[in-house]
Amino acid sequence: MSVHAGGHAARESGLEITGPADLTVTERGTVSKSRLSFRISMFGGSAMTAQAIIHDSIDAAVRRRAREHADDIAVVDPCRYLTWSDLDAAADRLAATLAAQGVGRGDRVAWLGPNVAAYPITVLAAWRRGASIVGLNLRLPAADLAAMTQAVRPAHLVYEAHYSELAAALDVPGRTVVAPDDEMWPPIVSAGDARVDRAAIDTDADDEALIYFTSGSTGHPKAVPLTRGAIEATLPYAAIHRFDENSRALVIPPNFHAAGATWANYGMYIGMRLVYIADTSPAGIADAIVEHGITHILMVPTLIHSLLGELREHPRALPSLQHVGYGASSITQQLLGDAIGLLGCEFAQVYGLSETGGGVAFLEVEDHLGDHPERLSSAGKPGAGIDVEVRGPDRSVLAAGESGELWFRSPCVTRGYLDNPDATARVLVDGWFNTRDIGFLDDDGYLYVQGRSDDMICTGGENVHPQVVEEVLAAMPGVEECAVFGTPDPHWGQRVCAAVVTTEPISDADVIAWCTERLGRFQVPKSVVFLDELPRTATGKVKRSALSV
Repeated sequence: MSVHAGGHAARESGLEITGPADLTVTERGTVSKSRLSFRISMFGGSAMTAQAIIHDSIDAAVRRRAREHADDIAVVDPCRYLTWSDLDAAADRLAATLAAQGVGRGDRVAWLGPNVAAYPITVLAAWRRGASIVGLNLRLPAADLAAMTQAVRPAHLVYEAHYSELAAALDVPGRTVVAPDDEMWPPIVSAGDARVDRAAIDTDADDEALIYFTSGSTGHPKAVPLTRGAIEATLPYAAIHRFDENSRALVIPPNFHAAGATWANYGMYIGMRLVYIADTSPAGIADAIVEHGITHILMVPTLIHSLLGELREHPRALPSLQHVGYGASSITQQLLGDAIGLLGCEFAQVYGLSETGGGVAFLEVEDHLGDHPERLSSAGKPGAGIDVEVRGPDRSVLAAGESGELWFRSPCVTRGYLDNPDATARVLVDGWFNTRDIGFLDDDGYLYVQGRSDDMICTGGENVHPQVVEEVLAAMPGVEECAVFGTPDPHWGQRVCAAVVTTEPISDADVIAWCTERLGRFQVPKSVVFLDELPRTATGKVKRSALSV
């Protein structure tokens, strides 16, 4: 089955525009008028009703905000409160520093640091110079970071002072260190000349805007460049979270991950307050929600689980919290139900990958409240302007209900992995991107993701989707989290195994008995290992390759 946007024009793609009559829609589906309200409608679903302001670009939005709301708070981190005027001026000063170092159109600026105000400053400064931004994973060993840096060849590195030793291991021509507690960082280039050249550098929608790296859950991370046009195309999907200018978003995902970077982009674009914190433990998050009056937060399911545990052990009211976005890995219906019941706010799910520039399918707020509880196990519907097809091994499109690989086509999708044509050819065909995820579409166009094709377990001629088994295991009393994977077996080809983290003593016989009552015989784990924690990538995904060794 396939769901098609029918082109990228606003009316055909589901973009409903309200505003002055002199609006025009470009071939890429973006709107040329600088200000108007908009609403995105999902295919066959209810409308995402959040209102936002359309600007020519994120940078133009920040410029406008600095003029019209100069003293409103734009970004908060553990050391600084930046107004929109502060953010705009700081980005200009860093852009001047980059210009003095020869950074210009087509160059890359690498960022190495935690979630702090210097990150959006660096993004804006790089874009004002016509350069792209590369977020580096500060959780990786120096040798891995050096290899990734060498692969993308940045002209300049901006790094937080606490990571000076790590930065020293990277071969980058230019360097700027961030002083996190210096309110005048970055400094003016010349002490005798406070004037910053604001002349715009000509850029094009096809220019590179940023580079993500894949999570590395199935191998070495690959560099994923995205164009300015692709980043623009992601912005309307902010409406799924119902942000407005009064929203206060707590950004937990790291800035080198698509989710963290995308929420930073949303904040600058819409004009809401971005809040970064140092303590991202469940207790730290709960405290920050109270202290900063947080209205919106994005979390992976494991963090939602931990936050619920914190609130049960140390109850506190979170009256400001309006919306929880979640994604990056599957969530059990049990956990989702518990979260909705305890937090009492809106929920929306985002499904996407680094290669798709972020979210491409969305389970809306209304879907969490409707009369179809079975849809809570879905990833929702594709966003406006996004096509999805479920294809078999021969790339033929499958019927509704049939499982196959998920292919997407959208203006947000990367044009390929950097300097890796072989890997690109395996996943990009005629403008369609093969996610390598397995799933199906139901008759109403809802997308159900069953796992990675690489994770599929073939045992005795039967295919086992790990997520199906994990759903059953996660509902077992005493199981905190779990992961199902395959290991070689001389008789069956592969055997189903489960890794389990528990909150109370459980035996492998208990686990097998629980699954036997609820699954087909071929789906029941043949062996169980008990761990203190599951191995994960830097973006929070379970690293099954580490389990199957």
